[in-house]
Amino acid sequence: MPRVGGVRERRLKRAGKMLMDSRHQNPARPSHPFDAATAFESLPDAYLILNHRYEIVLANARYLELTGQSLSNLLGKSILDVNQFGPTEQREARRAWLGGVLHELSAGEAKWSPLFRYEMPESRRGDNGSDNNGGSDAPQGVPRYWKIKASRLGAHHGQGGQIALRVSEVTQGLSDYERDQRERAKLRSQAQLRLLLADEAKAQLREHQERFHLALAFSQLGAWELDPATGVIECTDQCKSNFGLVASSALTEQRLLEEVVHPDDRERVREAMHQGLASHEHFDVDYRVGWASGAIRWILVRGVGRFTPDGTLSSVIGFTLDITARKEVELEQREIAASEKRAREHSERLAMAMDHFVTTVSHELRSPLSAILSWADLLQRAADPSHVTRATDVIRRNARQLSHMVDDLLDSGAIVTGKLSVNLQPVDLGALAGIVAEDMRMHAEAKGLQLIADDLTSAMVLADESRMKQVVWNLVSNAVKFCPQGRVTLSVRAEGERVELAVHDTGLGLDGESLERIFERFQQFSPEGSGRVAGLGLGLWLVKNLVDLHGGTIVAESPGLGQGATFRVRLPVYR
Repeated sequence: MPRVGGVRERRLKRAGKMLMDSRHQNPARPSHPFDAATAFESLPDAYLILNHRYEIVLANARYLELTGQSLSNLLGKSILDVNQFGPTEQREARRAWLGGVLHELSAGEAKWSPLFRYEMPESRRGDNGSDNNGGSDAPQGVPRYWKIKASRLGAHHGQGGQIALRVSEVTQGLSDYERDQRERAKLRSQAQLRLLLADEAKAQLREHQERFHLALAFSQLGAWELDPATGVIECTDQCKSNFGLVASSALTEQRLLEEVVHPDDRERVREAMHQGLASHEHFDVDYRVGWASGAIRWILVRGVGRFTPDGTLSSVIGFTLDITARKEVELEQREIAASEKRAREHSERLAMAMDHFVTTVSHELRSPLSAILSWADLLQRAADPSHVTRATDVIRRNARQLSHMVDDLLDSGAIVTGKLSVNLQPVDLGALAGIVAEDMRMHAEAKGLQLIADDLTSAMVLADESRMKQVVWNLVSNAVKFCPQGRVTLSVRAEGERVELAVHDTGLGLDGESLERIFERFQQFSPEGSGRVAGLGLGLWLVKNLVDLHGGTIVAESPGLGQGATFRVRLPVYR
């Protein structure tokens, strides 16, 4: 037969291995060596470790001291067969609880027993060292009271699940309670005083309750209490009213978070409750609820957890308050502040754009004027006929450029003041686009670009011919301007009830921020390193306003910088 000390040593090593495995599975624990067996033996609480057959495989020193037994007399025995003291009904009650709880426990779960009474004999060991686990015939001693906490441990390296039993003796606490009860009984013997005190206490309680309910009703506060075990929420009528529920409605935590709370606020409410309960502090959070009438209300909830001495959450209590009026004012003020901020930013952008515009206009007007003056002066001094032809070409080109700038400035003023109008007549958009393409072809080819206008479907639209020609001209000239090399493609296609005019180039392209602001007034966009691009920053803004006047739409598309851009104008088909 193996020595008892050896068996105990092996049992302690196995328990140590299990605790070490748990430590390795939990990286949050320190990595320095830890003697789990010694720690288990030194635990201040009494502990038993059972195998899956409910047989005792380990008991610490505190348990042996508490029960007055030796480890050799416990190892291998069923927990249902030890400590059989007291009357039959007491033993059966303990056995029934152990049998039921041990069978139902799942991994990681823990359950506390009710109070158990053990009428243990004063001397529990016979001369031969065996337990006196007798029945009702065993000598009776002073009653002792225990509570048991059963916890199922997870499986480790193929072994069956282990069960830990924590045994706590509460005899002293119960004795103190009974002594207190006896003292109270003495006081209650004075009948008149007891009745008088009770009547006064009840009257005060009723008065306090009435004041409390009156205060809740006046302030529209609703009170609630959540049972974590069942998820049921007990509410006052005012609380249910705040949630838009009738007084007879049943409310649970699941229904509150999945039906009552607005979907956009549910995660925020869960997080606030979790953080408050985890830190044992109160929590408060406001969120929206939808009433059956369709109204959206803002509710403020404040709550706090109540915990048992061992840290177990027993309930959550709190209040609700309808803060819709206050929240609407707060949101309105926040929106006003945001709107004012956007207005300031827009005003600042316009001021900066205007400064840039004035500088640009000055430069753009000075360049052609300087050229005209220089060549006019040359004509006065030079008698060479070849200079006359060249000078007139330069003067004509720069004068045309000045004319376009002046036209754009005049049109922009008319648009801002609302005085620009259009004379709508049936126009063949495909034919109009072809004329503009031929006018622009020489300029594009002089820059080394291909201007492709093969896909021009004849399509009738209701438009002002001169203004629509201005739209096409600005889009094509803009594409030529921002396309250093490659090609510019112009197309017109009928698509159901709409006609689409598209101008595509393989040039500098646009980034996301530029696409959002490309149609704003005084805006000019050119990629870094591409140099300055001539223009007033009014062309695309004018195009956008002219297209709007024709009841159409325009969009800009670009895969990104260096990948070209496409502008699409869509107008209603003329029938």
